[in-house]
Amino acid sequence: MTRWTTILGGVTIPARTTVMIMIGAVNRCPHRFEQPDEVRLGRTNAHEQIAFARGIHSCLGQPLARAEAWVALGRILDRTSANTISETHGPADARRYEYGPSSLFQGLMALHLEFTAVSA
Repeated sequence: MTRWTTILGGVTIPARTTVMIMIGAVNRCPHRFEQPDEVRLGRTNAHEQIAFARGIHSCLGQPLARAEAWVALGRILDRTSANTISETHGPADARRYEYGPSSLFQGLMALHLEFTAVSA
């Protein structure tokens, strides 16, 4: 089997180099996504993210899943006010979060939110 040196993202990767792909870094490039660490439902370039894969391996349910999320979150937020992150995670200037023990995904173990219902 022939192996080649290649260039990926401007970085030369010599033949026989072990490379680890960090799935948790997907969609987190600040050059591509403004404030990549924030949930921003109205991103103008949301179609560029790859949460549902891309190309021939794209999820057929992708548009429906996005629409459902948009409607569900909108309905929740329309019925609440003063949405905040719970003090369970510490004071606003020193939040602490617990992430799952994985080298592939960086997922929160829990996110405690506090909602105040809007008076009818």
